[in-house]
Amino acid sequence: MELEGKIAVVTGAASGMGLATVRALASDGAKVYGIDLRQEPLDEALADIDGAEGFGADVSDSAAINAIFDRIRDADGKLDILVNAAGVPTPGRAQQEWVDGINAQMIEAAGEGRAFAPEFIEGISDADFGRVLAINVTGSFYTMRAATPLLKAAGGGSITNFSSVAGLLGVPMPSYYPTSKAAVIGLTKSAAAELAPFDIRVNAIAPAGIDTPMLRASGDEHADFLLAMQPLKRFADPAEVGQTVRFLASDSGRHYTGQTLSPSGGALMA
Repeated sequence: MELEGKIAVVTGAASGMGLATVRALASDGAKVYGIDLRQEPLDEALADIDGAEGFGADVSDSAAINAIFDRIRDADGKLDILVNAAGVPTPGRAQQEWVDGINAQMIEAAGEGRAFAPEFIEGISDADFGRVLAINVTGSFYTMRAATPLLKAAGGGSITNFSSVAGLLGVPMPSYYPTSKAAVIGLTKSAAAELAPFDIRVNAIAPAGIDTPMLRASGDEHADFLLAMQPLKRFADPAEVGQTVRFLASDSGRHYTGQTLSPSGGALMA
């Protein structure tokens, strides 16, 4: 197994692409520490994965993140792989319901051949904008900062940050999400340039059309609306993305850094 003896951390590990990544890394021999907001669902998700252990923490809490990496340093002395999969599309349930309502109007108008201009910007509060960036961007920075000394101690390694095609395309949606995902790409490129002399590779994943709870959060009709915009008319299983991350973390991916790979069914072609 190519990752035998490697130590990995995956955030957003309780579901979706984060959980699929834990499975992919562990199945290839890595010891994986998963981080997610709540301990109990995380423990349940990881229960059947050999070599996986969970830490409940908010990635936007720097003290909590530093404490986790201190424990990893004490237990293992190094880190080989960091995957930042934690992310949210909206700051909370009420905001998600607001977005869903506007999306429903947009889908209805499209079905009837009517023009509809969604309006999001004026309805976004300071707190909402800040919360999404705190999780999607600042949380990734906190884990990268805490992980870097351990990656250097290992003599090199891999960081993979989760962005989205929403950060690369002009999409009418609440601006906190595409803003955060575009920022992840900037963070990735900057870190890739800085950490290359230490043989630490930093790449981003910009998915779309992955069959996760986040995709389904707004209902099947909205999911089908998104699928219609993809050239490949299928949703990918999260396991497919997990295997992409496994590749980037392995020696097979050693010549990739500063890149953004987009498993998006052709929604992004670049």
